[in-house]
Amino acid sequence: MEYKYFLWTLGIIMNMLLLSSCLGSSDDRELVYSPDAQIYSFSIASRADTNNVLNSTKFTIDQVNGKIFNKELLPYQFHVDSVTLYLSGASTYSQFYDVTLSVSDTTEYSWRQSDSIAVNKLYKITTTAPDGETKKTYDFRLYTHESDPYVLSWEKITENYISLSATDQRTITYNNRFITYFIANNAVNATSTSAADGVNWTTASVSGLPPTVQLSSLTTTDNSIYVIDEDNKLYSSEDGFVWSKITSEFPVAAIYGKLPSSTKGEFLTMIIDDGALKLAETDDFISFNIMDLLSEVNTSDLPVQNFTSISIDIPSSYTIKYLIIAGGTDIWILQEKDGKIASLKSKRTSTSSLNNSTLFFYDKNPYILINSGVENSLIYSANFGLEWKPTGENQTLPEDMGFRKGASVITDLNNYIWIFGGVSETQTQIDDVWRGRINKFAQD
Repeated sequence: MEYKYFLWTLGIIMNMLLLSSCLGSSDDRELVYSPDAQIYSFSIASRADTNNVLNSTKFTIDQVNGKIFNKELLPYQFHVDSVTLYLSGASTYSQFYDVTLSVSDTTEYSWRQSDSIAVNKLYKITTTAPDGETKKTYDFRLYTHESDPYVLSWEKITENYISLSATDQRTITYNNRFITYFIANNAVNATSTSAADGVNWTTASVSGLPPTVQLSSLTTTDNSIYVIDEDNKLYSSEDGFVWSKITSEFPVAAIYGKLPSSTKGEFLTMIIDDGALKLAETDDFISFNIMDLLSEVNTSDLPVQNFTSISIDIPSSYTIKYLIIAGGTDIWILQEKDGKIASLKSKRTSTSSLNNSTLFFYDKNPYILINSGVENSLIYSANFGLEWKPTGENQTLPEDMGFRKGASVITDLNNYIWIFGGVSETQTQIDDVWRGRINKFAQD
């Protein structure tokens, strides 16, 4: 009997609990909507954008100051009339209550995903959070280059900074200074200025160099400068002004420069061994490692005078580590491969002479200042020397710069191109300095 009453009592208690649970579930509980009105992702696209410029454009969302803009400017003269807008909030499950676009001070409308937006008129986006109350406003800007970013702009920095009686000259950069060496009155002279200036030049005496040095062979390292004379003897200097002769293992006919792929010496040179020209690598210009050559390399084809060279070393590439040499009508690309000197083919559209031209590296591309008749022009390579073509009208030299051969060209860390002197059509030494820079660097 007691057991029966226990079951009956337990049943009453369970029913009461179930009833209270059901009563609780019938309470009207309001669903809480998010008050977050921030935009967390933003992009635009247009059918008229056939080059997919907008698809690759990243927009910055400045939540603190309420701004949406593209840091990387769109190309010069880029234009589309309308775009499709893509934006989202904190969660795909928490959409905005409303998005209002302002296209003028007096015109605004609620945005829907299917709308076409006059993006050049859009300047403000206002979002309403899912709670229907909280709002946030963003200023919108779509930035494009106002001028062609690849135009080279030039200015004359100074002139008459060396002796007019000079018969040869060459400018280098060393220890944060520009040093111009020139031969006048049968002696080597020098004048220098801060690499950040280019205007205030100071003359300095030079000792230890004969007037027979080939100034075009000047080569700089981190701690020294090297040069050879007409008798293939080497000289070095640690400060650029006091020089001493080096007792080297071989006479040196040419210094081509740093060879990034080298294993037997940092610098590639042409030495004279028992009357024969041979390529050799060296670290100190005292001892040399004569290099074996692959079949496509012929030392008799390489210039030992009237050439120019630069080193190409791209850290992100295992293969783009070589020397480019230009002279005569040819361009050579030399590298070390399996302990031997190898050559890559280089093509160019022009057949102009490369004698007394000048190679330099700028804006991630190699350039050459060449001489065509009585005009100077620039050619460049977009694939690190394999193919060459003219730069075009937006990268021409200034009309009043004047024709010159053998000019010194230096690029600095502030993205300027410096052109120093050269020889005129009448074989007169030019003593002026020009500086140029691509517009996009001036806008940084």
